[in-house]
This record gives sequence, structure tokens and C-alpha cells, in this order.
Amino acid sequence: MDTITKLERTVLHWFKAVPHLPRGVQHWLGDNIWWITVLVAIVTGLAAMGNIFTLLGNQSVIESGSISYYASTSFLVWANVIATINLVFNALTTVILAFAVVPLREKQKKGWVLVFLTLLLAVVSTVVGAIMTQNVIGFVSSILFEGIFIVVGAYFLFEVHGEFAHVERSKGVKSAKKSEDK
Repeated sequence: MDTITKLERTVLHWFKAVPHLPRGVQHWLGDNIWWITVLVAIVTGLAAMGNIFTLLGNQSVIESGSISYYASTSFLVWANVIATINLVFNALTTVILAFAVVPLREKQKKGWVLVFLTLLLAVVSTVVGAIMTQNVIGFVSSILFEGIFIVVGAYFLFEVHGEFAHVERSKGVKSAKKSEDK
């Protein structure tokens, strides 16, 4: 968790110099990020289902008699490897986003951190996917275009950073508060 906090502070420092959205827009995004997260989780879940259908389709072609030489089989096996890796990333993203919905609705930092975690997962997924393409044009285009979407997503995520309870509590603060209540 300390690593994520350090990354959060680093990225927050990067975004301090960029122009910010009006305060009203930031507040609206902070209030509505939970249902945006639900929509993204649904779309990512559908993408995971697409990966499953790709795996099943490729597997049926591999096992059928229509493959006549080794090169076609190896291509489909490699496509299965890529689809499996994409399935893992999409499934993880969907689950993490699903867990983030309730804390986001309650404006807890936990929800924001979970969405930030999916952003970091998207970076890893992009790099792994780009490497798996095994060609220069696919690598560059994947890094470039997916990188743009990640940066835009990070911009909006850090624009609502202040809308969530980012208060670090120590054990001393909790015990002092309990003693005041008594």
C-alpha cells in the first residue's frame, strides 16, 4: 500500500502544473464517478467475455481438421496466449472496479485508490500487450494510443482526487477521539 501511496503522490505532483477543470465540474465528477465506474466495469466485463469467445473459437479451429500445416496452428496458439493474458487483465480490472463502486458512492478514499489501482493495471496491461504483438508498428501504436487514453483517464481521476476523504489517521488520533467521546 505504501508503494501505491508513493505513486499517487508522484502522479499528483505531475498533474499540479496542468490546467484544472472548474470546481463545479470536479464536484460533479466526484459525485458521479461511481456510476461511471459501473459503466466501465460492465464494458470491461464484456471485453473479458469477448476474450473467452476468442479462446473458444480459436480452440475449436485448432482441434478441428481444418489446420493443414504447423504455422497456422502456432499462430492460433499464440493468439490464445494473447487472449488469455487479456482475459486475466480484463477480469482483474472488472473485479477491482466492482469493489470500488460502493466506496466511491460513499466518497471514501478506498474507492479512489481502487480506481487508481486499475489505472496502474492498465499501464501494465498496455506494456504487456504491446510486447506480445511482436512487431514494431503494433508496439508503437499500442503504446501511443493506449497511453493517450491512460493519461486522459489519469487526468480525470486526479481532478476528483480532492473530492474523496484523503485523511491519514494514526492510532493516536483514533484513541484521542475515543477518549473525548467518554
